[in-house]
Amino acid sequence: MTISIRDVVESFEYLFDSFHDKEFMKTRSVTGMNEKELLLPVRLYLLGCFGEDVHPEYETELPGHGATGWGRIDFKIGDVAVEFAVRSETATKGSISPSIQTTEMKKLMKYDGKALLVLFDFSDSPYSEEELNDFRDIPSLGRGNYKYSAFNLAYFCVASRGPAKTKLISKNIRIN
Repeated sequence: MTISIRDVVESFEYLFDSFHDKEFMKTRSVTGMNEKELLLPVRLYLLGCFGEDVHPEYETELPGHGATGWGRIDFKIGDVAVEFAVRSETATKGSISPSIQTTEMKKLMKYDGKALLVLFDFSDSPYSEEELNDFRDIPSLGRGNYKYSAFNLAYFCVASRGPAKTKLISKNIRIN
């Protein structure tokens, strides 16, 4: 079975929507949780969605990272590399900013295949589409003649207007 970026984005969209469904969540809330607290439930959810095609903490090349030059991608789903970041309802806007996500962006840029950066923003002051364009400012991988790959961005936030409770902004980040 071939898994597409769209398949992965749709699964995260369903999860994010469910986190905001009062009938589903009942008295529990995840909006105050950070990435570390959500990684295990997300891993289990993805296992239910994609079965044995989910590989957590997948090792990948990361130039300039420590002595080894290797890092770990949060999930590899089929052949799609996925980095996951969360901004809790009380965290600052910078917690999922491009400058904080530099290492994650580098891992996705170096991954030879489809790649996706998933951002869950539980705050009441979401990024605008224009602010998300800052992710197009690609970090340097340092010295060397590196092969780069484009990656996709899926930003989920609480909708400020309209009937929908949540909103998805997608972008393709091309490397020049």
